[in-house]
Amino acid sequence: MKKINMVSVVIPTLNEAGTIKHTIETIKREVKYPFEIIVVDGNSTDGTQEIVKKSKCCKLVIEPKRGYGTALNTGIKHTKGDVVVMVDGDGTYELKDINLLVDSLVKEDAEMCLGARMNGLYKNSMDITNYIGNKIITFAFNLLYRQRLMDSQSGFRAIKRSALEEVKLTERDMAFATEMLVKFAKRGFKIIEVSTTYKPRVYGKSKLKKIKAGLEIFRVLLRGIKD
Repeated sequence: MKKINMVSVVIPTLNEAGTIKHTIETIKREVKYPFEIIVVDGNSTDGTQEIVKKSKCCKLVIEPKRGYGTALNTGIKHTKGDVVVMVDGDGTYELKDINLLVDSLVKEDAEMCLGARMNGLYKNSMDITNYIGNKIITFAFNLLYRQRLMDSQSGFRAIKRSALEEVKLTERDMAFATEMLVKFAKRGFKIIEVSTTYKPRVYGKSKLKKIKAGLEIFRVLLRGIKD
């Protein structure tokens, strides 16, 4: 891929009224490529949808079914770009690094580029349970699928549309991100990382259910070996 015609930024939201406006404005200001923003909202009740509707550069998609994976799958179906960027709308990711992820994807001719957070964690941005869990999951993924990632659970990633069209993603919740990695690795797609930063959440509470998510992720990791 030598030329990027459009980057599609997909943002799943659920009650992100305190950060979504800043997220949208930062993307508008920082992204150097032609872009579109797809916000997929899971029935927010705090005014998130109204904020998105006021922005003229966004497409709002309402997804009544809950789940991180459900929202992202829905968003991807509405994209038009040849590169799809996944990022949360909670203000934790460094949005100016969208350019870095896309640049690296093109330069390295990779199918996926992840924003690795582990060397750029702000104080109190990731609790010890999530940190250790991430390390264990990433170690398991690398061992099982012969990769060398630092942060397999990063929700900040750039992906070639052509690669997404070759895989069927079915996970409805947090295991979606791992399912994507497993299926890309099994197809021999090139997966790379660039270092980014990760900030503390400043609005609302995380929707992550740690034990449930961990069990689902390991189910996906092990299922991928058998498939």
